Amino acid sequence: MTHTETTFQGRRVVTLAPDTPRGALLWLHGGGWAIPLGDDALAWGRDLAAATQLTLILPDYPTDPYPAPNAWCADLWRHLAQTLPRPLHLGGDSAGAHLALCALPAAPFPDKAAFVYAVTTLLPTRDAGSWRAHQKGWPLSPRLMDYFIARYCPDPATRLAASPLHQLDRLPPTLLITAQDDILADQQTDLARALGARQITYPAARHIFLSRPEGAPFRQRALRDLAAWLAP
Repeated sequence: MTHTETTFQGRRVVTLAPDTPRGALLWLHGGGWAIPLGDDALAWGRDLAAATQLTLILPDYPTDPYPAPNAWCADLWRHLAQTLPRPLHLGGDSAGAHLALCALPAAPFPDKAAFVYAVTTLLPTRDAGSWRAHQKGWPLSPRLMDYFIARYCPDPATRLAASPLHQLDRLPPTLLITAQDDILADQQTDLARALGARQITYPAARHIFLSRPEGAPFRQRALRDLAAWLAP
């Protein structure tokens, strides 16, 4: 596998290419819109590139408040859509999935999209069953999610505009991988029902299973499911 690094608008972009790639995938990493591209995301990218035989494009997007990261990711997606051959796919996990969903209107749709435990709305979801069921002792708690949202989108008046669930009216062929034991689970179900995405729920899986040792079985399942979904 070939590892190369370039820059786009002053930010680092890592490309991981199998020997004989059969397309490309822009993957936006999670981390509450606050964590730079790190070793966990690179390790996931290497495994995902090997499983899918796609060239993985992993950007170190800005962690500034909204709308800076959205604009940068949309510009990158537009650039890739104009310069790379098809098939070209779009994906991400958690906050990165949110940024990818927000980028969809910026350019021609990807051939396929795939998201793992995506944030789909910044609006209050305290009445959702998954939010009420995971108050304490979970990798992503309501208190931590509120902190991330306040940091990323400090003006509540802008949160509707930054919520793909309430802004998108269609999706490309899209797979949503949902962790059952996650405060965000209902958000993904709402998006799947509203716009016809395919949803796979992993029973007993928790948020950020891609990077936690105890999440290894779910991580391996996600690699298989994503490879099957993104196959030609």
